[in-house]
Amino acid sequence: MSKPKDLKEVHFDNPRLTAVGVEALTLEELRAGASPGALTGPQRVDFFHVLLVERGEGQHMVDFIEHELKPGTVLFVRPGQVQQWQPASSVEGTLILMANTALMPSIHGPEMRLLSLPLWSAVARPEPEVFAVVSSDFRRLKSDIGRFKGSDLEVALIQHELLSMLLRLAPAMQSSRMAKGSGREAEVHALFAQALEAGYAGRQSVLAYANRLGFSESTVSRACVAMTGRTAKQLIDERVALEAKRLLVHSEATAAQIGHWLGFTEATNFVKFFRRTAGMTPLDFRARMTAKG
Repeated sequence: MSKPKDLKEVHFDNPRLTAVGVEALTLEELRAGASPGALTGPQRVDFFHVLLVERGEGQHMVDFIEHELKPGTVLFVRPGQVQQWQPASSVEGTLILMANTALMPSIHGPEMRLLSLPLWSAVARPEPEVFAVVSSDFRRLKSDIGRFKGSDLEVALIQHELLSMLLRLAPAMQSSRMAKGSGREAEVHALFAQALEAGYAGRQSVLAYANRLGFSESTVSRACVAMTGRTAKQLIDERVALEAKRLLVHSEATAAQIGHWLGFTEATNFVKFFRRTAGMTPLDFRARMTAKG
């Protein structure tokens, strides 16, 4: 069964910057360049957003949670998440857009383990000194992207500048739930998180993911607990439940259709799963979120 048609999909789309996979702009530039209606309503993105709020106050919705934006706040949105821009033009700041390919040169290196992007919080407030330095990093990055002509040297420079900026932000952005796992546990968890994002719709078991990654089931479970405080099974259930919530609110598919796409052969099993993970039935959740809207 094909995935139920849901909300507007937004992709990284800047032909001049495809090779580097990074774009830097101010919120003022974003608003000025957006087509009518582009920033209204929920949208699913397939690239990372890092927003540094410099002036004004407002809100930004990410996966049903409304986050307060204030000067000094950093907002992080990851691929696959559903966000909704708020119309308040009083908020000003700088925005980094990153395609999944932007950090590919370091994807298997120690830098990605130290970043632990799957564990970043949606919002955080770094120390003012860190925020100031990251803002300076942004200006340098924006300048180099503005001069980008497409050479391999420029690609390497921009990607390393981006990585440096993210590493500087990492201590503030990594979730407070994050445990101090070993380097090996961080690596295993990162690989599991990547595989989960690609395969959650199949309702695969922990053992299936472990076999695919070449680890034992206990190794994967131990890494997940060390890095998040939650078992691999809990993480799988959370990811499936989140996608179910997105589709219930942002599509017209029935609960049975959504459950079938997510790998439940029987609608009753999906309802039981959703009630266990969300505390209510799928239809109750849809009704509650529709009433809020």
